Amino acid sequence: MQKISFKKIIIGLSFILIINSIFIPILYPVNRARASSSIDKEDLYTGLGLVFLLVAFGSSRSRNSSSPEININRDDIEKRGSFSAEDVQILASIIHAEARGESYKGKVAVGGVVLNRVYHPSFPNTIKDVVYQSGQFTPVENGMINITPNNESIQAAYEAIDGNDPSQGSIYFYNPDKSVNPGFFARREKVVRIGNHVFLK
Repeated sequence: MQKISFKKIIIGLSFILIINSIFIPILYPVNRARASSSIDKEDLYTGLGLVFLLVAFGSSRSRNSSSPEININRDDIEKRGSFSAEDVQILASIIHAEARGESYKGKVAVGGVVLNRVYHPSFPNTIKDVVYQSGQFTPVENGMINITPNNESIQAAYEAIDGNDPSQGSIYFYNPDKSVNPGFFARREKVVRIGNHVFLK
């Protein structure tokens, strides 16, 4: 909200300066405008310079504040509250497809990995785009994601969205007994093992 207000102020100041520079010389007599023309130009240039500084400062603040951090902030209530029913359904579906035989904690952890990717700069920033990113989840490739999730997987999705993350910030998980690419996972930092899944950063 602060970003929007700041932008509105900048736009408003710019608009006032433009109005002053264009319409005041028209509205006032020519001789009065000429008498103060040098002052008006200095004031105008000073004002425009301040506006450009404010715009540059504001845009750099916006970039810094909106760019995702490597350390994932899972306490961002505003972000957690912005998921749609479709997001929950997709998250529950990938949890069910990836962790059907795992404990409830293991299911929540898989949901946590998906959400951690949403907040991470190396991955897309929506649940749907993370889940359907090419080459990331085997159930998407083999169609298992289309199996209707059970109530436990749906509940695990809600719990992950609510901020519970047994994966402890992990962005990868795999089953060492079934992995087709163990070399890739061997290079990652192991965080925790839950059931058959190892979770990594």
